[in-house]
Amino acid sequence: MKAPASPFDSGFVLNVFKTAGWTSHDAVERVRRILGYRKVGHTGTLDPFATGVLLCCVGRATKLSGFLLELTKEYEGTMLYGKKTRSGDLAGEVLEDRELPLPPPPELEAAAHGLEGEILQIPPMVSALKHEGQRLYQLARQGITVERAPRRVFVESFRILGAEGRRIRFRVRCGRGTYVRTLVEDFGARLGATACVEQLCRTRVGRFAVEDAVRLEESLAAEELHRRALSMAEALQHLPGWRVPSYWVRKLREGHTPPWVVLELEGRPQAGDVGRLLGAEGDLIALGRAVLTPGRTDRPWQDALGLELLRVI
Repeated sequence: MKAPASPFDSGFVLNVFKTAGWTSHDAVERVRRILGYRKVGHTGTLDPFATGVLLCCVGRATKLSGFLLELTKEYEGTMLYGKKTRSGDLAGEVLEDRELPLPPPPELEAAAHGLEGEILQIPPMVSALKHEGQRLYQLARQGITVERAPRRVFVESFRILGAEGRRIRFRVRCGRGTYVRTLVEDFGARLGATACVEQLCRTRVGRFAVEDAVRLEESLAAEELHRRALSMAEALQHLPGWRVPSYWVRKLREGHTPPWVVLELEGRPQAGDVGRLLGAEGDLIALGRAVLTPGRTDRPWQDALGLELLRVI
């Protein structure tokens, strides 16, 4: 198919609003149809019942998905206290449903705070993780349950926003791989009860906010998506910029690594830092990482650090 004509022909990122009832794949397919372009992917699955920010990468920007997956995510939602389902949300089979008195606010807040920081989670059976080549949710649809190993995740904050009846409103900021439905179930367990997610919205991914997300109505034209597109360099603004002189751009595109002394840097890099290698016009040429090299510890930093190319765009 013909690629979209836009200022971002080589690739761009879209902040898309995923509506309830759609899979993340449905949203990607809608973007493909609107643009008339097949090379589109997303950076973090949202469950069908959930709404909110879904970052879609178009064209060469699909090479950036791994760097966007690492962004902190924020969710707001409601849970039902005293209810347990097989999936952890209202779409699953009800396993328990009891009208329980809500604990007082200090107990709710203490239970939420107790789940902050680095914790272990057992992924739900309805997740997209694979077991012997099959997605867990595919096995779950067949009534099959398999053992899942706990995974370390990071919950930056878990806040209770209010409670009434059996409904508890909450906000979660967390890192990659965190399952909010599992967090809610663990929250209920800390109070000696059960809980499941009723509604959930991903309100933010990094600096991408739900208020700025484009809604994929049927009548939406490709020109509107082009207007809302973010360049690859802009989409990765959370990474430092390392500007490449014009005479080095061609060599960099051929896979040669420039020395630090020729780069214009935003501050001194540290070992492990990932940065954007930018051209004169601010366009993204590559992504690189600062790595320690063997040698004496008292060397100048330019000698102590090497530059490892991660992606050439």
